[in-house]
Amino acid sequence: MPLSLHEALMNPKTLRELQLNPKTFKFRQAVELKVAGESSAFMNFRPDPAMEGRSIMGGPVGNLVSYLARALNFTWYPVRPADATFGSKMPNGSWSGVMGLVNRGEADMGYGPLLMSLERSEGVDFGDTLMFFNFKVMSGRGSPEMNPWGFLYPLTPLVWLGLFVALVCVWLSSVLLLNHALRSSWFDRVVGQFTIHIRVLLRQDLPKRFSHGREMALVGSWMMVTMIVVMGYSSTLVSLLAARNIPQPIQSLSDLVQSDNVVILKPNSGSTTYVLSSTSGIYKELGDLRHKNRMAFIKSKDRGTAIDTLVREGHHSLYDVDFSLANLISDDFSIMGRCDFYLSRESSLASPASVGVTPGSPILPALNHRIHNVLAAGLFDYWLGQAIRNSTVCRKAPNTITVRAPLSLKVCWGMFTVWGVGLLLALLTFSLEFVVANAFAGRAPPSSENVE
Repeated sequence: MPLSLHEALMNPKTLRELQLNPKTFKFRQAVELKVAGESSAFMNFRPDPAMEGRSIMGGPVGNLVSYLARALNFTWYPVRPADATFGSKMPNGSWSGVMGLVNRGEADMGYGPLLMSLERSEGVDFGDTLMFFNFKVMSGRGSPEMNPWGFLYPLTPLVWLGLFVALVCVWLSSVLLLNHALRSSWFDRVVGQFTIHIRVLLRQDLPKRFSHGREMALVGSWMMVTMIVVMGYSSTLVSLLAARNIPQPIQSLSDLVQSDNVVILKPNSGSTTYVLSSTSGIYKELGDLRHKNRMAFIKSKDRGTAIDTLVREGHHSLYDVDFSLANLISDDFSIMGRCDFYLSRESSLASPASVGVTPGSPILPALNHRIHNVLAAGLFDYWLGQAIRNSTVCRKAPNTITVRAPLSLKVCWGMFTVWGVGLLLALLTFSLEFVVANAFAGRAPPSSENVE
């Protein structure tokens, strides 16, 4: 029957060899270790067919522990906490979850990997950094939408400004080139010239012929410029009307706080403890959401159901390690065949993570040396890459898609708004002209025929 780690280290020779030569140490007797963990993107569990009541741990962490077992010559089996969490410090000073199993000696080492923090270092001894956690926000991709103001997008704001400036310059130049001997009023001529150049821009016919070469050159150059711009605008507009934008508004932790989404966190985890205990900055704002009924706690094993019923609808967002979120998106794509979720571009709460052992355990230096070998060989990164199927499909999913569908009022109301505002301005101008004309007519002197 194999010995436990505690029983094996009761042998002075074994303990001395472990302390003096941790780099080359191997158990010479049959030793069986208990490894604590909980279901996550880094590890999964399935029943052990060879031994009833036990499980087999797979995933990147399972591969790592198997490598350590071969390197140190021990066997192992996983143990899981009753509360299905990675653990945090309780008000009475004890620890829950995986942290509690390792702290109480019910497991010889624990993996998450466990997020390292000053508070957690009171409960377990951490090994050297295995990886860094970067936290991101996972939200549901919205339904494809057409921007009603998309008819402005074929030209950039700078081009629109340049077109307006060119119109004003051509208009003023044509005013200066006018024949001032004409009998029409100065105001009529100025407005008439502006109307002519607007008609050119809108590709309408011209109301008169130009007799002077300088006027013809000016109008001809304006025609050429407007023809190129308008043709480019028209072709680009056709493409934009066929495009639909998929909204992805939450790209940072600040966006998440300012949105109306409910934030989903893992209960009794290192990141949740940090967020809820923060006293300043964006993490305090995130933690304050629990007082606004905008925070929910869901265990790792229940994440699959949560994204189906909550996150996919767009009213909830997950805040977790980017690798875990990418794994959820990958698994969902494998089932649904489409990308319904996205990750925020901005990451936060970068934190080291590693293995935790029972406080004072002499096996830690030997574990550190083997972990260094794994990292130097790139094995752990390889195992992480193998754990995520379809890892890059949804990461590169387009934000805009092309569709074939009739244009609806929902799509075109921006153009109708501009048209309506133009009609209102025309009506206002006409009314103003009518009022001004009547006012001047009332002030006109009486004709000589009515004077006796």
